[in-house]
Amino acid sequence: MSMAKLEGISLTDFGISKTIGFLLDRPLKKLPEYFEEWNALAKEAPKLASQDKKLRDKVQRLPLLDHERLTTYRELRLAHLTLCAIATCYIWQEGDKGVPKVLPRTLAVPWCGVSRRLGLKPVTCIAAFVLANFKIKDANRNLECLYEVVPGGRQAEWFAIVSAMIEYDFAPAITHIVEAISAADGNDVVVYKNSMAGIRDSIIKMRNTLSRMHDELDADVFYNVVRPYFNGWGGQDSPLPEGLIYEGVSEEPQKMIGGSNAQSSTLHLTDAALGIKHNNDITEYLRKVSTYMPPKHVEFTELIAKETNIRTFGKLSFSLDRDEEIWDSYNKAVQAVIDFRSYHIQIVTKYVIIAASKETRSRDYESVSSKGTGGSSLIPFLKSIRDTTAQAIID
Repeated sequence: MSMAKLEGISLTDFGISKTIGFLLDRPLKKLPEYFEEWNALAKEAPKLASQDKKLRDKVQRLPLLDHERLTTYRELRLAHLTLCAIATCYIWQEGDKGVPKVLPRTLAVPWCGVSRRLGLKPVTCIAAFVLANFKIKDANRNLECLYEVVPGGRQAEWFAIVSAMIEYDFAPAITHIVEAISAADGNDVVVYKNSMAGIRDSIIKMRNTLSRMHDELDADVFYNVVRPYFNGWGGQDSPLPEGLIYEGVSEEPQKMIGGSNAQSSTLHLTDAALGIKHNNDITEYLRKVSTYMPPKHVEFTELIAKETNIRTFGKLSFSLDRDEEIWDSYNKAVQAVIDFRSYHIQIVTKYVIIAASKETRSRDYESVSSKGTGGSSLIPFLKSIRDTTAQAIID
């Protein structure tokens, strides 16, 4: 295999940082003064929608601002985030039965324009809610959430913080992946084993961080208050089966997948690097959700998928009965991914499946009762992706 495409690779060219991974480096807290009404309304949107029920009145008085006055990438990412907060709360303020079929042009035009310029979608997604929504606030690397985006107060913020911490935990694995591919190409056994250990350790740390979700997030609050606002639109079970009309952009309804952890680049990249293959339905779904991820992150993942030789190197050492530690280091990394996905199933069972079975659950958002906000059938999907991961084990 030729490693020409990875030689001298700069992660920054793909919008990736060695220290914070896929999180946006140095995000802005506030848009320029011209966009102050977006700044202010995005901060208020969760409360105005869930408690006061007055967000839609505020949006009706919102002027149509010119998104072309946004000149930098960071401004565009923050604008996408603020518009996600306002539009999401506008759409879901009244539950399933009160969803509007049309998003007003004062939101629709700039939201679609900003999304087009970024290569993102006009819907709340991980790229906005997590990747563009955090700053490191102190020397201890604690994360500061810029916008709540959805109702739920501190508990919604905690959901976002843990998600961002998982992204942060994954950051070292990105460099280890590049190093492992280079080591396999150069037959450098020591670097390969060290890199695989680094990937494994990052995934284990992610799993430990995921367990912190229990610390400040109540399952009933997540299910009834936080989660419904990540719902998308379009499809048989949606209160907007034909989709949402973005006024001033298209007269035809548009269908969008809701925000989902499947939109995180972390395990997309891990699967690509480790040569983990899923069945056709899962692969097609993951390809679809990748269109909701920052394009440069997708480009990097596709490059790694094309260039990786990590599993091949481990498998060759196994077939030649050569240095058991080589393929064992690969298997340990894969096992860490299996364990992470198994624990994720436990989290989803608590926060969605059990919460959905309670008689006291809210009936305002039945369209997303036990399905993923991204449209998948939750537990079968998660078990399938976990089980196909296990098939990558070399034995």
